[in-house]
Amino acid sequence: MDNKERNQVILDVACGLMAELQVEVENAFVEDMENEEKEDQVLVSLTVGRPGSLIGFRGKNLAALQLILALMVKKKLQVWVRVLLDVNNYRQEQRGRLEKMAVATAEKVLEEKKAIALTPMSAFERRLCHMALANMSGISSDSEGEGEDRHIVIKPLE
Repeated sequence: MDNKERNQVILDVACGLMAELQVEVENAFVEDMENEEKEDQVLVSLTVGRPGSLIGFRGKNLAALQLILALMVKKKLQVWVRVLLDVNNYRQEQRGRLEKMAVATAEKVLEEKKAIALTPMSAFERRLCHMALANMSGISSDSEGEGEDRHIVIKPLE
């Protein structure tokens, strides 16, 4: 099965899941994504009328739906495909918010010369912050804590 056929199956599974949840999909597409690990990864992008319940507080529902969709795709295709689910462009907007917040906090760390801990975040959110700070000089960022309390600490370099 080529990627075009695979992506059509993934789109059908995603739309079927939304139908089961009684969510009307206005627009939907699936596209291949590049990643560092060179594994199969796709973006499933949906536009719906009322996205709030699908996204949930701080994207928790979206993360859960993404996992469910990935498991449904694995069952259908008999192969693991890394699925990134986006609803009404939430992920792109989230990326922008997190990058701005991380950079603003890093600038404050440089100014005050003391470490600042960010609020707990998902692995995806922490990764976005670390990437936003990777090329900033004078600071370091580390993930600390366990489970739901895992967060980023931004520190000045001595």
